[in-house]
Amino acid sequence: MGLQPGTAAAAAPRPTVSTGRRWVRWTDLKKSKFLDHLAISGNVSASAALVGVSVSAVYTLRRRDAGFSRDWQTAIDSGYQLLETLVLGHVLSGAARETGIATPDGTTLDMDAALRLLAAHRGAAGKRADKTGSSGGRGANADTDAAILRKLNAIEKRRGAA
Repeated sequence: MGLQPGTAAAAAPRPTVSTGRRWVRWTDLKKSKFLDHLAISGNVSASAALVGVSVSAVYTLRRRDAGFSRDWQTAIDSGYQLLETLVLGHVLSGAARETGIATPDGTTLDMDAALRLLAAHRGAAGKRADKTGSSGGRGANADTDAAILRKLNAIEKRRGAA
């Protein structure tokens, strides 16, 4: 036998379930700070923490806001341009391949890891360019990689002969 409508037990409120979600008010300044930090660090977690939001909140915003999603991709592309510039500066300064690359956030990157990241990004960017018909204005990626590797090998040979 079920409870009749209007009885005390039937009118008891349903328990609420906490999902742990917190609503975020995304201002242009908050978005800008997140994207600027993402471009420098490439670290979504650290960038989210900087502006006081959860990682899931930034991914939700990226999924729901096409403009933010485009800006996110621009920030990532800028980060890779920064990495490429750091690698180029490292090579042109004559530093050894084994010497880490200093990054703006104070960490040190392994040269081989940096080159692998750049190669993977170029492959992904090439696939995006194939879909959109745009190359992003970059030169021949294999030629650039080969030139960097030749320079690194020459530096290693000079250091070995000294």
